[in-house]
Amino acid sequence: MHAYLVDVFNPQLAISELDKIGVSKSGKHIMSNKLIFIVIKLKNINSTALNILKQEALSIGAELANHRDVITGKINISDGILFGTLVQLHIIVKKIKNQQFGLKTLSSDIENILDAVSINIDHIDPNNSDLKFKVLKTNKKNLILGKAPLIMGILNVTPDSFSDGGLYFNFEDAVNRGFEIANEGADIIDVGGESTRPAAEFIDIQTEIDRVCPVIKKLSENINIPISIDTRKPEVAKEAILAGAAIVNDVSGLTYEPDDMINVIKLYDVPYILMHSRNRNPQNMQIDLEPYEDAAFDIIQYFSKKLSYLKSEGFDIDKVILDPGFGFAKSAEDNYNILNYILSFKALNLPVLAGVSRKSFINNITGKQKDNMLIGNITLATYLMLQNIDIIRVHDVKQTKTALNIINELNGDLIKFQ
Repeated sequence: MHAYLVDVFNPQLAISELDKIGVSKSGKHIMSNKLIFIVIKLKNINSTALNILKQEALSIGAELANHRDVITGKINISDGILFGTLVQLHIIVKKIKNQQFGLKTLSSDIENILDAVSINIDHIDPNNSDLKFKVLKTNKKNLILGKAPLIMGILNVTPDSFSDGGLYFNFEDAVNRGFEIANEGADIIDVGGESTRPAAEFIDIQTEIDRVCPVIKKLSENINIPISIDTRKPEVAKEAILAGAAIVNDVSGLTYEPDDMINVIKLYDVPYILMHSRNRNPQNMQIDLEPYEDAAFDIIQYFSKKLSYLKSEGFDIDKVILDPGFGFAKSAEDNYNILNYILSFKALNLPVLAGVSRKSFINNITGKQKDNMLIGNITLATYLMLQNIDIIRVHDVKQTKTALNIINELNGDLIKFQ
């Protein structure tokens, strides 16, 4: 008799091994929940609730960590770290659901997180025939989210974007690049007419419309993948939709004329990308940055507030895609910290988009040479794929698609080029 290590924290590999040894479908479902180890951050919990929660966790083999002075009674409020398997944490939720001291509300938050984690676990089993992916309907082909990351190809019709400003400012150059992006395997083309680099100049509505709408119209008439309009201006979003755009990518995150933007996306019933921007615009977004106390928590709170607002205004939040806004009013350290916690946003049960391509924080490690930047881009795209992020926004479509195909080959589910 012998043994060898199969897995430490790779549930996909572990689940595939259950398949290989002949575990039944129902048995595999039960056991897969025990293969996943989950860490949950608790915020601002009273000491009584923490002590109860710790006892419940320990009783089933899970654990809760909190400030050392909670047990002594020297402090009344502390953050906590709850960790255990999916099965253990579901048991804890049941135990605290009807308890006092705020535990009932806390149980609801934890349950939502576990539901989101369960969905992600289901998605990593390639043999799960009952799996239902989220379908986002557009005016072109529908987008299947959760099966594998979709690639959003960037098309900047600007003279001054931070990476490719001026390369596709000419109408013909922009259209040709759009066709190229589609042929390279992008699932979405993101067209923008206003640079959002730090300190970029504001441009008026008509100038932005004149830049993007002819390009969107030409591309929409000739390709079968959805086009998103990258803008914060409701008027631009409206004209872009009329020209053929299928998605609104709002870099302001509902902080620039929010009521008018909601009216547009409601009227045309289009998917909406809600980006975290800390209520900053390109002119001031990197000036006098305040440090985050807890970046992931702050961004989740921001999203929750905006989602409640959208819902109250009658917009279907199932059409929302979340973008934590890498590079927008964030230091290099903030960006890497958010990358570490990127899975946190999946707990809101909505698709997550990440746009890290060619951002300056990558230069801190790779240097400013073009080849090194590409290496950094591909590395982060691969990491995001392994974190089950739904959409990855990139400049280098062909190279990113190739890298992700290799990962998919390892997973036994190669995505073919279109």
